[in-house]
Amino acid sequence: MSDSVSLLFEAGGRPLPRYRLAFPQHEYEGSFSFEEVLSNEFKRTVATARLQAPSGADVLPPLYEAKLLWCKAGEARVSGLEVDEVTHRRTAQCWNVRIGGFVNRPE
Repeated sequence: MSDSVSLLFEAGGRPLPRYRLAFPQHEYEGSFSFEEVLSNEFKRTVATARLQAPSGADVLPPLYEAKLLWCKAGEARVSGLEVDEVTHRRTAQCWNVRIGGFVNRPE
């Protein structure tokens, strides 16, 4: 079972308006990972969140300088910076992650 990510910021790094969060958002499917990697863009190791297809290709641009805001019951929220491959422009982004295969058991 794959993981899914929905974006909480629009193009340009603006948070989605609250009224739009009341409706289902597009979910991207893949394998979620969160780890420190060496970044050529930042010239050092940085915490990086990725969503990758089985082929290893990125489904969404990776989030650099990623921060895990919370993780609970198979869901997580991660914020960070997307880097445009052409212009190298850095834009804020936030992901809501649902971890596939997680079974929420009542306490």
